[in-house]
Amino acid sequence: MTPASALPPIPAREDDRLAALQRYELLDTPAEPAFDQITRLAAKLLKVPVALISLVDRDRQWFKSRIGLPVQETPRDHAFCAHALESDSLLVVTDARQDERFAGNPLVTGDPNIRFYAGAPLRTADGLALGTICVIDDQPRAALTPEEEEALRDLSAMTMAHIEARRAVGYLHPVTALSNRFRFLADVDALPADATMAEPADFRETAVVIDTAASQQYAELTRVLGQVCADAFEVDCARRIAASLPERTRLYHVSPARFTCILAGHDAADGELASTLHRISTAIRSPFQYQGVPIATSSGIGFVHRSDSPPGGVELLRAATSAAHQSLEEQKPWCAYDEEQDRAAHRAFLLLRSLTEAMGAQDQLHIAYQPKVDLRTDRCIGAEALLRWTHPALGPISPAEFVPLAERTALVRPLTEWVIAAVLGQVSHWRRRGIALPVSINISMLDLGTGDFADRVAAMLDRHGVRADWIDFEVTESALMTDRAEVDRQLHRLRNLGIAVEIDDFGTGQSALSYLKDIPATAVKIDQRFIRSIAAERSDQIMVRSTIELAHDLGYLVVAEGVETAEAYDWLRLHGCDFGQGYLISRPLAPAAFEDWLAAGAFRPAAMSA
Repeated sequence: MTPASALPPIPAREDDRLAALQRYELLDTPAEPAFDQITRLAAKLLKVPVALISLVDRDRQWFKSRIGLPVQETPRDHAFCAHALESDSLLVVTDARQDERFAGNPLVTGDPNIRFYAGAPLRTADGLALGTICVIDDQPRAALTPEEEEALRDLSAMTMAHIEARRAVGYLHPVTALSNRFRFLADVDALPADATMAEPADFRETAVVIDTAASQQYAELTRVLGQVCADAFEVDCARRIAASLPERTRLYHVSPARFTCILAGHDAADGELASTLHRISTAIRSPFQYQGVPIATSSGIGFVHRSDSPPGGVELLRAATSAAHQSLEEQKPWCAYDEEQDRAAHRAFLLLRSLTEAMGAQDQLHIAYQPKVDLRTDRCIGAEALLRWTHPALGPISPAEFVPLAERTALVRPLTEWVIAAVLGQVSHWRRRGIALPVSINISMLDLGTGDFADRVAAMLDRHGVRADWIDFEVTESALMTDRAEVDRQLHRLRNLGIAVEIDDFGTGQSALSYLKDIPATAVKIDQRFIRSIAAERSDQIMVRSTIELAHDLGYLVVAEGVETAEAYDWLRLHGCDFGQGYLISRPLAPAAFEDWLAAGAFRPAAMSA
């Protein structure tokens, strides 16, 4: 044990010094080339076997960079560098065995057998010493020459300049002063490829992502209460999470309202992981108080074991973030990384990235046309345009998969315009050939929410030479419940242009039937789930018959989709449904096949029944 008289003195501003050391976020971080270059230069200039950048923590000295020394840290009581913290100049020990402060020090009497030491403090602008840059030899040496002293001071200034630059440029979050995403990625990528090489077989590292608010909640918080409130929210979340983590666990602030950390442990201690996740979840669940007002947000926590993730910091963060999203969506306290769900998310991203290219290609997107018939006359009265996509690598992609993805991004507007342009070009071509049938085009709720949609449609009609009554738009019922005022304006504008409007998938949204009286539409389209079993299911019959009667009383035409049997066709005709479409009549057809279908005499239900 080190004699009390030889213990390093405690600096006068020790609490401030330790707080500064934490703010710089150097402790327990991976090696960085810039620091290693400085220690190599120190060893070379001063001709010593050992050079260190030492950070003096509360009870240890930890080496940010080390040349010639195998250990990562030593007790503070043994640290030569701890003696240098209050020194105004260099601390030089020419022969430690002859110095009463160090003669009994275990670092002198045992490994690494320190005889010579010279260290220069790493001092902040306000005078706080974080540690030293030092050189060590296992042989006694004479005092440093003035040139060597100057070199060591220069190396100290160089190290401190890099520490300051590291903090100022790109590695710390400006609001919480925590390490940011770039620091996290650098730290993960600096970890050994086989992190378990020197650890027990059951040792593993786990990345945890904590979303303290859903993205729309954070955006609303910023919009309503301002950035000052949002910043205070993030600082409060950082404080709560940090208090919930095991000692010496580094917390990163990687994006708005999102934090991450790396937990190290053993398979046998999965209960410890669950306990940590429970503490975090409990800490961030209580409302944030801002000027006396409690603000509650949704939170999600996701984790992934490093060994279960693709290599690299980017992939590790993405995998843990995917699990956090799942936690948010499923309203679970936390979720583990799900490789199958992650593959689905990766496929979704691939599709979105490919969709832009598809809109510019000649052979990927195309339109199929499904005939609509008059149930009283069995004659074709129009067609619905249905978007199809054949991906060059993935093959046919269902619109039920890629259209909802597009609706969640800015791609929905150019995609809708692509469809409208393609249909208008085909309608113009058919009219020149004497095929005078209106074509229905599906539009998104986001299209109706933009203030210039109807104006853009009018311009496209003029450009293609197509009359407004040659097309109509099908709009899902749910669209009418989002931004109602703008939707109504756009629907009325379309009707004033002369374009008919159908309410698609009627009966599946959230609006009451009484809402029909306010909709500026011309027809309702009963969803196929009510039609497929209508010949046998009494409940479907009651709902469809009531819908037909109510729609007719309000002046709407009624279209049934999903007509697949002659029995359903006959039932719908008997109960006054106006139009029908479905596989019984025809599958969606390419333009040339649609023309052939018309030329063949179109649909003959009697033949189908036979």
